[in-house]
Amino acid sequence: MGTRAASWSVAAALAALALLPPAAASELKVHSPTVELGEFSFEWNGLATVDREGSPNNARRAQTFELGYAVLPFWRPEIEFERETVEGRDKWSEITFENTFQLTPTGKYFVDLGLFAAYSQSLLGDEPSAVTAGPILRKTVDLFGLDTRHTLNLFLDREIGPNSNDGVGFAGAWQSVWRASPLFAPGFEAYSFIDDLGRAGRFNTQYHSLGPVVVGAQEFERFGALRYEIGYQFGLSSGAPRGAVRWKLEYEIAF
Repeated sequence: MGTRAASWSVAAALAALALLPPAAASELKVHSPTVELGEFSFEWNGLATVDREGSPNNARRAQTFELGYAVLPFWRPEIEFERETVEGRDKWSEITFENTFQLTPTGKYFVDLGLFAAYSQSLLGDEPSAVTAGPILRKTVDLFGLDTRHTLNLFLDREIGPNSNDGVGFAGAWQSVWRASPLFAPGFEAYSFIDDLGRAGRFNTQYHSLGPVVVGAQEFERFGALRYEIGYQFGLSSGAPRGAVRWKLEYEIAF
């Protein structure tokens, strides 16, 4: 695909975002294990869901705004603010302090390995806070002559504070893309969420979804880079909405 066609794909993706509602429920995102020393980033993530009328997963909207700075070659802390629809009104619902630790040099071993750890403070009086942690794995593979990249997040979480559950939850995310060009890398993503691994219940009561995604980046030399992701998730279980649009727009610059 040529640069001009890829540029039109980016423009179309961003135009589609403007047609979405003010944005959705829980964040859908695949975290990267890579840390670039001295890099500042601003990130906007959003999600909008569609489900059966009357379903709690119908017309849920949320968006997060995130600031990060890699203070060490292996550590990038970030602060994230989440805004979501609560009882028909948009409210600031959560502040999260995130940390990404790059544990292996990029490309040196069989897989690139990172560690994610976060604390989320609820801003809603009746909702618990939470801690989340787990590994990030990434592998770049030449598949049948195609440059492909595969990323896997395997996180555990635990609610804390008022109205919290005592179980340990699971949050899994998987992204595979063909890096056809820097601006256009199509692929697919899958997400799985289980509220309590000790009482996981049937597959159909959990959250499982799968769908296509397109990612890309435009470099501006000393002025940084603009990265985008846009995807659609199809629900594979009753615990997930029938459909969900998720997007990410990120600006990065090194100081």
